[in-house]
Amino acid sequence: MTGLGPHLRRALVAGPLWLLVLFVIDSAASFGLLQRSTAHIADPETTALLARGVADYVLQMIGAYLVLGLLAVPALALALAMASPTVPSRRRWWATALGLIVAVSALGNARQMSTFPPLHDWFPWRAWWVDTVAPEQVDAVGGVLLVVALALTWRRWPVAERGALAVRAALLTAWMSVVGLVLAPPVPDEPPANAGPNLLVIGIDALRPDHLGAFGYPLDTSPRIDALLAESAVFESAWSPLARTYPAWISTLSGSLPITHGVRDNLPESEALVPAQALLPQVMRDAGWHTRFVTDDSRFSYMVPETGFEHIRQPPVGVQNFAVSVNEPRYRAFHGLLHNPLGFSLVPTTEHNQAFGKSYHPDRFVDAAVQELAEAAQHERFFMAIHSCVLHAPGDRVRPWTHMYGQEGYRGANRFRYSRSGTTLVAYDEEKGLSVEEVAAQDVRIYDSGIDMADRLVGALTAALEDSGLAENTVVVLMSDHGEELWSPELPYRYTGPNHGFHAYGEAQFRVALALRSPDGAHAGERVSAPVRLIDLAPTLAEHFGLDWPNATDGRSMLPLLAGAEEAPRPVYIETGLSEPRYWVKGHRRYPFRTVSERYSADPETGRVHIRPKFKPQLIAAKDRAVVVGPWKLVWLATTDGGRVELFNRGLDPLNLRDLSDKFPDRVADLAAVMRPYLEADGIDTSALPELSPDE
Repeated sequence: MTGLGPHLRRALVAGPLWLLVLFVIDSAASFGLLQRSTAHIADPETTALLARGVADYVLQMIGAYLVLGLLAVPALALALAMASPTVPSRRRWWATALGLIVAVSALGNARQMSTFPPLHDWFPWRAWWVDTVAPEQVDAVGGVLLVVALALTWRRWPVAERGALAVRAALLTAWMSVVGLVLAPPVPDEPPANAGPNLLVIGIDALRPDHLGAFGYPLDTSPRIDALLAESAVFESAWSPLARTYPAWISTLSGSLPITHGVRDNLPESEALVPAQALLPQVMRDAGWHTRFVTDDSRFSYMVPETGFEHIRQPPVGVQNFAVSVNEPRYRAFHGLLHNPLGFSLVPTTEHNQAFGKSYHPDRFVDAAVQELAEAAQHERFFMAIHSCVLHAPGDRVRPWTHMYGQEGYRGANRFRYSRSGTTLVAYDEEKGLSVEEVAAQDVRIYDSGIDMADRLVGALTAALEDSGLAENTVVVLMSDHGEELWSPELPYRYTGPNHGFHAYGEAQFRVALALRSPDGAHAGERVSAPVRLIDLAPTLAEHFGLDWPNATDGRSMLPLLAGAEEAPRPVYIETGLSEPRYWVKGHRRYPFRTVSERYSADPETGRVHIRPKFKPQLIAAKDRAVVVGPWKLVWLATTDGGRVELFNRGLDPLNLRDLSDKFPDRVADLAAVMRPYLEADGIDTSALPELSPDE
């Protein structure tokens, strides 16, 4: 019997070579995706920045695969040292090593194909595989192969030398245990109790309240959210002013409309990221609260320290994240083994990044959020805001969310992600034999499985509050920044998948979840039917915590509603964000650029992608808007002939399919009077709006 030296020397070549081959295979699968990451940007300087970001990402991946190769060296050396009591010839050693590498790689890919099928779109039968093969079955096959290999190895060794075999087996076990500890995701700490009072705001991107059990949804999508709502005051008619994440969050934190604070869509230039109006984290920080923000997606919405958050945890902001997430590369070995602190240190863009939907681990973001809560609670009192994007496009689904709400057996192109991400929805898909209803129904199943992800996050956070005693001094707000439009028959625009912010029709994209849980149980289970707005949340919290707000706000406190006090109805005003022609009426204003991507540029100093400032006036002028008062909704359409209005009865026509403006001119005039100041604030000619008659 010989020592381990020869095996180790050969493994020093075999291990890195193994991972180099996997890197080349994954890079080949990702080449076209990486190329497209820098396409369609008109500005050569921005294109160069994006290309540099993509190149840096690939270089980081090379380093990560090299680390994996080095971790594999001792394992390969010890496994091959166990295979024979003597050092075999070079040829036989490499043949054995190749067999082992192929077997491990095949089992790893087979398991990953079952757990993370979006990463394996190369495999034509992946839907069948996911529906048929469970990861436990792959593990069982691996276990059988391991037992057989160990039995053959045991027989190959002379009895007198089996002690040495046992030593090598123990060393291999120890090394694999070390590797397992290094690669294992961290377990979150338990939050400590603190003096308080605290504020925890849980934001779920694109959450429609009508898909929650507490709002009568028939599927059991949200048991933990429903439990929180049962302990909260629930606002049944809550509205977002703009169905895009960053302007909606700034509206929520400032208590002001986008028309006031100036953030009119996602990705404003750096100078416009933080408005002049006070923000809740700024006011609470100055009043002695520790402030913290956590999110799992920073492509189109992110926070900067100037907003008042002292600690911000989000995927790295900038061109690399923006470019690579649009067409996610297929670095399968990395995502299978390095979705952990070691991997995040090597490739920071991948850290809890929902934009990388094919490889995203929702459960690990849950643990990260609980850890952030534990760290926030180290302070005497805290304000922590969380924004989860698990419902947002691209909507890639991994196990177990690939098997929820009847997804098994579905064979359409949107089996694992929303139809908007890869297909244009047509009346009938001849290739797949699917009707528009079937494709849209799968979109809903994907959406509902995302609610289950969000529900687990909410459940983990509320359990951590209860277990630590923080529930006794922490106000909890559950909200969504906007809702989501899903398919319905006779939509007045061409649907290609879940969307928001493109048009002013319907309500699902503007209606949001909003609930407030008080630690003393006040107003638990109370339902408020009167309309409220996200801009009302900051004034409500300011009044509750006794904060001195330094400027006027468009919103007003909701506490009088909870006290049952009579007050004037709150007018709901909404506007669209950057849109697309398929959502426009004939004669709609158009943008001075052909494609959406042409509106973006990047700051060469910060690397942040933003809207080109020169396009902002056209973006504002092309916005459609709406006001909602009671059962009526007036829509302003930005047309080239000066604009026009349409009137809808929300109760009878929730999708806004039947314009009633000709039948109810007085109602149009009433709502036009509400609309006019908002249009005038943007410098828009309102001569097309009807005037109230003199006797009114």
